[in-house]
Amino acid sequence: MKKLSPFFLSTALFLSTSQMIAAPALADNPSQATLDQAAKDVCGCLAEPYAALEKALQAMKTEKGNDLSRLMNSKGELTQMMNATEQCMSALRKKYPNINADQSLQKQVLDRTRQFCPNPLETVDLSAPSK
Repeated sequence: MKKLSPFFLSTALFLSTSQMIAAPALADNPSQATLDQAAKDVCGCLAEPYAALEKALQAMKTEKGNDLSRLMNSKGELTQMMNATEQCMSALRKKYPNINADQSLQKQVLDRTRQFCPNPLETVDLSAPSK
């Protein structure tokens, strides 16, 4: 079985989640609570890929960084996870249908999403481990 490099995994997850995080659509003039709920819904969709990304980033800091077989057994698992995340995000776009027409609302939801569930690439310390 082919091993995934930490760089491949983190890059694939970053690119996929960046594209999928196009926030869900919202009702006209949504309340703050609605914006918060939409962001939390996005976080729910991103929970699994963010957890996998966090593991990959941590593995890159250790000697286990070259053996991600414990983290992901195949590219197929990564693809399956990203497909499930895309389906989740698609369902949110249907749940909140008007955000695509309002970039201001998209930004508000994305800002809240970053508060509720920060992207591991934006928060992890990638400095080399001390020996």
